[in-house]
Amino acid sequence: MTAKVAIVSLRYNPAFPQFMTAYAKALRELGPEPHFLVDPAYRRFPELENIAPITDFAGDRTALSCTHALFMNPSVENRKLAVLLKQQGTRILYLYHEPWHMTLRWIIDEGLASTARFTVAHHFTIPVLKLADTVILASRYGMSEYDQSDIRYNRNRVCIPLLYDDETTATPDALVSQKRYFGYIGGLARAHGFDQYIAFMRYAFRGGLDIHFMIGSRFPLPGGILNDPLIRRNLDKLEIRCGRPLSMEEMNRCYADSFCIWNIYRRSTQSGVLPKAMMFGTPSLASRAGSYPEFITDGVNGKFADGDDVQAIAAALQDIRANPLRYAEGCRRRFLDTFFYRAQLQSIAALL
Repeated sequence: MTAKVAIVSLRYNPAFPQFMTAYAKALRELGPEPHFLVDPAYRRFPELENIAPITDFAGDRTALSCTHALFMNPSVENRKLAVLLKQQGTRILYLYHEPWHMTLRWIIDEGLASTARFTVAHHFTIPVLKLADTVILASRYGMSEYDQSDIRYNRNRVCIPLLYDDETTATPDALVSQKRYFGYIGGLARAHGFDQYIAFMRYAFRGGLDIHFMIGSRFPLPGGILNDPLIRRNLDKLEIRCGRPLSMEEMNRCYADSFCIWNIYRRSTQSGVLPKAMMFGTPSLASRAGSYPEFITDGVNGKFADGDDVQAIAAALQDIRANPLRYAEGCRRRFLDTFFYRAQLQSIAALL
């Protein structure tokens, strides 16, 4: 009998169609039939329907028959559905992006509101961890965090990196030719060092450095930034792509247009920005937090720096700009060997 795998995301997140696409394509190549069971908001990504059938989650009225169910993210509805599927004999797989390991450092870096959201998400995650046949973690660091906090709920865990389809056919030299910005992409959060990115921008403007900046985010840019006289005088060096949901094509453009991406996060389990940047041959400037040391080789596909060391950041950017092809080739190699779904087919097959 052909395995049928439901890819489940009952809480909309605009970043998740990329992961859902990668797993669906991997499953098709391995033989099982993928099917999306999702929050109806995912209908705004019509490309999903070109990959696998879509069923809108309708609570207790949802009819689903599958051999495996891959839960992609937390939702208040996950437990009820997981219980129903287990009663039908379905094997449950849970992709656990952010293991909950609460520390004082976490609270300081994330802030109280974000910490509260993580805590609530963890509350709803625990029952699914208990029901899962396998928990999937995206890095060795993530596995370490899991082992310190959640392994009591389920000891059967594996490590598979965040997976993507390859969305560019351009060669590294062609990718390099269009890069212009030192980009910041994603949530405008303290945990992601956004305040340090702005501080470096001000340093660069004061010193007359030849660096153009780009901020890409669905969140609006805080008003105080554009009221800063120094930044206002240098708006010709700042590209702002913020304040509304960006399409996948627009997000890809942000990565492709950047010669380097900011990843100097204060706290990170594994960044989704990192592999997407590597896909487009764009190196990251990163901290040594979380899983970055697992995936970045300094001087090959990225650089490490402290977020408060503006001189070290400037020197790292100078090296990246002086060797664009070397970094682009290193990024593409890492992406294809690690984050491209075809590199992990054997690991996915072992789950089935």
